[in-house]
Amino acid sequence: MNLNISLFVPELFLVSSAILLILLDLFLPSRGKNGLFSTITFAVTCVAVVLVALYSPFSPQEAFNGFIKKDLLSALAQLLILFTLLLTVLVSYDYIEKFPTGYVGEFYYTLIFAALGGMLMVEANELATLFVSLEVMSISIYILMALFRGDYRGKEAALKYFILGSIGAAVIAYGFAVLYGITGSTLYPEVSSSLNSNFSVAALIGIALVLSGFLFKVGAVPFHGWMPDAYHGAPTPVTLFMGASVKVAVFVALLKLFFPVFLPAFERWDEAVLIFGLVSALFGAFAALEQENFKRMLAYSSISHAGVILTAVATLPALAVYSVFFYLFAYTFMTIAAFGIISLLTVKGFKGENLTEWRGLYGRSPFLALLSVVIFMALAGIPPLLGFWAKFYVLVALIKAGKVLPAVIVMLASLISLGFYLKPIVFAFMKEGREEGVPVGFSSYVAVFISSFILIILGLFPEVVSQASLVSLASFIKGTM
Repeated sequence: MNLNISLFVPELFLVSSAILLILLDLFLPSRGKNGLFSTITFAVTCVAVVLVALYSPFSPQEAFNGFIKKDLLSALAQLLILFTLLLTVLVSYDYIEKFPTGYVGEFYYTLIFAALGGMLMVEANELATLFVSLEVMSISIYILMALFRGDYRGKEAALKYFILGSIGAAVIAYGFAVLYGITGSTLYPEVSSSLNSNFSVAALIGIALVLSGFLFKVGAVPFHGWMPDAYHGAPTPVTLFMGASVKVAVFVALLKLFFPVFLPAFERWDEAVLIFGLVSALFGAFAALEQENFKRMLAYSSISHAGVILTAVATLPALAVYSVFFYLFAYTFMTIAAFGIISLLTVKGFKGENLTEWRGLYGRSPFLALLSVVIFMALAGIPPLLGFWAKFYVLVALIKAGKVLPAVIVMLASLISLGFYLKPIVFAFMKEGREEGVPVGFSSYVAVFISSFILIILGLFPEVVSQASLVSLASFIKGTM
């Protein structure tokens, strides 16, 4: 039996830490719990980052008899998820200070479980492992959305996200069941081998079901349903975490499943992925134009970004892994910064969610107004920020794959997005508003500043992310041979 436990050290550490936090939560009084739990969670995440770096194999390795396969693509995705967790903890500390909840301990250790689910998803090499880890992440996020007492908007968001997520999970489970029935195995290599030797209509139905379930999870059109309501209603730190980490986990898991296992049927599903991607990119951009609420605008924007990433997935096997990872890297920090600045500005009487509340922000807090320029221009894909390079490499991947018209449509969606990303900047710099300063929390400020700094520096030196994407691509390809 090949357990190879050493590959699983970071995950075991996170599980043990979360369980210790549960026990600690039973005995500690409520007073001061936010500071203590946020500090412990931050420290635990830092240690987990070091462990992932130390225990990541340069050559792909398997654990638990092939149920888990870790390569540099999964390791880098895990680091992105953990970095999202770190910055979410910083933003959450200030948010909970402003909006107290009776479930402080629950909030922090549920965040750890959500990150753990995402980390397991990106290293899954077996259908049941992928499904269980997907649900660990999803259920943790449903709980996080509903943890603030008296926040009925959050509870409504949790219910809607739960219904959406449940439908997606059921569809994926049906797809996996069909594939297991055809191939007699749930391990990726054995499913792939069986499909290579005998591909049938039933296999295509199974792939279609799995693809539909994943589209539910990333909120692509026409499966976006209540996604904007969920983003709008959830507490802002939770929206930040799920906006960034869920996309990283789901898209990397999608690549690791579809590339080695479903590649024999590539010509049958790539056009469908491309069409879903293009429709999502355009629909999200047009719908966001009409929004006056920032969180809803960013929700529709996330649908548009999911569409752009899907178009990159449809270029398999050429530059898909490279361009998808680059885009996910940039999107993670853009999402953290965007939702982080909303959370940072949220105080009593100034929620920062509506456009009108951004009137005269430059006069009240010039540095935050300038940071907002960096964040929204990065999301729009304006050079030299990191968001520009993310879109650039997706366009290169599409053109290299001979998909010129889809590349033009992605560019059109990016141009439309300028219309809504410019709105907050216009309100912040050109509209008169209140003159009093904006009180901000230090830890949220640090999170937004770090994310914005990365968008600028790595935009000036994109070769750093480019090299990381190439290394992850090489490691992933080596693992599929």
